[in-house]
Amino acid sequence: MNVAKGLLVSVLCLNSGLLAAQSHHSQWKKVYERDLTDFELSPEGSGLVLFAQPQRRCRMDVDFYGETGQDKYQYEFTRDRLTAGSHQEYRYTAASLSEVTKDKIKLVRNEKLNPASGAVKKEFRDIYQYVPNKVLKKYCF
Repeated sequence: MNVAKGLLVSVLCLNSGLLAAQSHHSQWKKVYERDLTDFELSPEGSGLVLFAQPQRRCRMDVDFYGETGQDKYQYEFTRDRLTAGSHQEYRYTAASLSEVTKDKIKLVRNEKLNPASGAVKKEFRDIYQYVPNKVLKKYCF
């Protein structure tokens, strides 16, 4: 599990760096980050990053890590209304977690999510609860 936590921290830092560079380009500002590993939402950990724009639009990027790969979700919303979403699924091509590097991760699914779908709304609400209300009120409401 220590190797998995180390991998999670490394990937979260890499993702945060990439997302920060991306957020600068699109005027998204990172306003909150949380490691969700202790909530056991996935076998090897998870985390979320909340971004905001001045118009009170928010984006939540959520990563779930497993033994065989990772899932990345991106939700855009205003207040508690979901306006857009996407999902990318990656599989590790390395024999073990300790051998996973950037070149040993393969994209196997890339899809837009339907914000009107009941299942997508439920997934969004399930994750949305991990962002403190004071943060949401300050940046998204």
